Amino acid sequence: MDRHNVPGLTSRDAAEAHLKDLEIQEDYGCMCITYWVDEERGNVFCLIESPSKQIVSEMHKRAHGLIPHDIIEVDSNLVKAFIGRIQDPDPSTMDGTGLPSIINDPAYRYLLVVDLKDRVLFECLYEKSVGGKLIMSFNSLVQQSVQHYIGRIVESQEEFLASFVSVTNAIDCAIHIRNSIQFQNTCYDLPKIEIKIGLSAGFPVSGNKILFGDAVKKAKRLSFISEANRIYLTSNIKEQYKGNAPQVYKNSRTIRTVNTDEELFLDQLMDTFQNSLFEPDIKMEKFCHQLGVSTSKLYRNTVLLTGLSPNDLLKEIRLVTALELMKKQNKNISETSYELGFANPSYFTKCFKKRYNVLPAEFIKNMHLIAV
Repeated sequence: MDRHNVPGLTSRDAAEAHLKDLEIQEDYGCMCITYWVDEERGNVFCLIESPSKQIVSEMHKRAHGLIPHDIIEVDSNLVKAFIGRIQDPDPSTMDGTGLPSIINDPAYRYLLVVDLKDRVLFECLYEKSVGGKLIMSFNSLVQQSVQHYIGRIVESQEEFLASFVSVTNAIDCAIHIRNSIQFQNTCYDLPKIEIKIGLSAGFPVSGNKILFGDAVKKAKRLSFISEANRIYLTSNIKEQYKGNAPQVYKNSRTIRTVNTDEELFLDQLMDTFQNSLFEPDIKMEKFCHQLGVSTSKLYRNTVLLTGLSPNDLLKEIRLVTALELMKKQNKNISETSYELGFANPSYFTKCFKKRYNVLPAEFIKNMHLIAV
């Protein structure tokens, strides 16, 4: 998929350029599958089967002269999951000029991430019959809510990732899920479910080499730092929300908007921390130097944004990563603790037990039982 930044380009201009691509695609061994055009934002995205990125650029240059600003490799199934179609508009809908009638179709999407406490941990903490039913109930709630608000489920394994065309539907869906969980936690004598919700928006190609990579990363990071049963969203989403904004934002316990300065700091902070996950005995002074801030400013900004001190945030990232290492790579406790920079397995076990209320050995045991 490629991206063209062409301010002022109309949907008719894009349709004409697409037809010119179709006329010569076979000369380059390409198949120009479909495209999306966003007049408001001045963007066009083309989905093309091609031998290489270079050939895509050469074909576009010859056809109409619009050279892509960026090209990434994508999976067509993932494109469909995010955007909803992977084919050109039906030729039978051509208008009198010979151009497709369905052409003003932006690829900009609003992404919702809903994260639940790890499934294996949930079953470690509660009886499997109770934990399993609660997880099934949660999964059903999210799937039905996304469907009701005309969204599309993109991922549903470790966490739910959904894509929406409408910002109002995306936020209303998040609020519905959050309120449903709150109601269940208040009205039923069941283990309390804690979810974290992040909302962002963006384009399929934006400098990241993964489809919707920047927007997905931002939404997942917001869900990671969000308070339990609260919705965190980017500032651009609040600006575009046309629903019952006054009522929603009046209740600060429902939604927290992360402003542009906080978004920038969060990206820099998380990138820096994740690059240092496997370094033992790392000092905060190194992070201050890399981020270009004083120790007091690093501490203050991190606490205001995440509710955790820098040291505690780094420990949290390491513990979440530990779950992944033990689940997906079958790492044992010693391997995991040393790989993630913990002083020794005993200290890792202590931190793990304090954070998850279960010993890592129990976690591994239950993980193997569930796998069987």
